[in-house]
Amino acid sequence: MTLEALRAIYPDMIHASTSDQQRDSQYRWYKTESGQLIGFPLTSLNEKETKLLSTFLTVADVHSTTLTYREQCWYNWIYKSEGNNPIDSKEPLPNQFRYIFFSLENGEELDVHHFQEAMQSIFPKRMPLLWLNKQQGFIIEEWSAPQEERYTFEHIIDVLMSDFLITLQLYISPYYEATAMIQTAYRWGERCFKLACKKQTKRIAMYQDVIPMLYTSSLAASDSEFIVHTILEKVREDEALLHTVKVFLSCNSNATLAAKQLYMHRNSLQYRIDKFIRKTGVDVRKFQGASITYLALMHRQ
Repeated sequence: MTLEALRAIYPDMIHASTSDQQRDSQYRWYKTESGQLIGFPLTSLNEKETKLLSTFLTVADVHSTTLTYREQCWYNWIYKSEGNNPIDSKEPLPNQFRYIFFSLENGEELDVHHFQEAMQSIFPKRMPLLWLNKQQGFIIEEWSAPQEERYTFEHIIDVLMSDFLITLQLYISPYYEATAMIQTAYRWGERCFKLACKKQTKRIAMYQDVIPMLYTSSLAASDSEFIVHTILEKVREDEALLHTVKVFLSCNSNATLAAKQLYMHRNSLQYRIDKFIRKTGVDVRKFQGASITYLALMHRQ
């Protein structure tokens, strides 16, 4: 059903571009396939109509529609622009930007306002924040000039999880300097974000962490199984050994750092690495052996 047809049935239907004062909890909000947000007055919908609308529209959370002017601009640039040409050229575009997607669990009682303020405290200025649904959203880190300083999130994510009693996962895209990349970068970032959430390998996933996942996820299940079989067959039942090798590789083959993360003596770690090499014939201390083993471990997830 088209928006025109819906408006004919519900003349009080409003679009998300309507003034902020109208976009409140007195409306039931939905998102169309194209990403547009539309609202229906609660008084105009009965239970049957609500269920019917939910069959072809996605229910949108109320707080995802209360946007600042800058957030509305980014919403338009991402979801409404044609091609990669941002609309509303009167509003200044950033010289550099990146997307920071977040996903939270156990947030049923989350104070959204306080959570958003805590996320904003990471940055020296307020950044646009858009919600995808009740548990996921993204921040656009934008700058009018290239930034040499890079923000790290390892500490802040621990603080947020402790303060709000939630489990939080981030995907951080690379920086982009071409505004023509706004839509392409968003679509690519959303794809990487979904993959990172599915794999759940790290609480904070960077672009370079997800690239191997893109390769492994594109293979047929039978191909993935064959790769795992040929490389890990002799050790695939030894979970402790595989975990040790995975941590060793994730620490860039730094035995000291890996031993520290595993809470074991460096000699014990070295014994396990040697055991893996002896059983599989793959030397994970060398680049080629490390890379194919890392990919095989990802296929195994």
